[in-house]
Amino acid sequence: MFCPECGEEYRQGFTECAECHVPLTDGPPPAETSGEDHAGGDLDVLVRTALWGPVAIGLAKTLLEEAGIPYFAMDQNVPARQESGNFIGRWDVRVPRDRGAEAREILHGVEAVK
Repeated sequence: MFCPECGEEYRQGFTECAECHVPLTDGPPPAETSGEDHAGGDLDVLVRTALWGPVAIGLAKTLLEEAGIPYFAMDQNVPARQESGNFIGRWDVRVPRDRGAEAREILHGVEAVK
């Protein structure tokens, strides 16, 4: 079972995404395409984090880049956040499916540094 919004995978028996509050589907959602073909595959796995500040996000970006993990940051409305100086909200990223576990480990390590 998959969430059609965020792509999160759930075990059988779940019917609604805990984050997006939408009904789950049987198959994974189609991968978002950015026009680039990444060696590790499409950016089809969403990694949710509790990262929110510019320092933590900067560290996370650096670590993903050093590991060679392509990513797409899902933080929306960045100009509004920068203008107000308010970085409230999570910094979530999409990564290739075959690098998802590694990306989660890196990002959760940054969360633990707080």
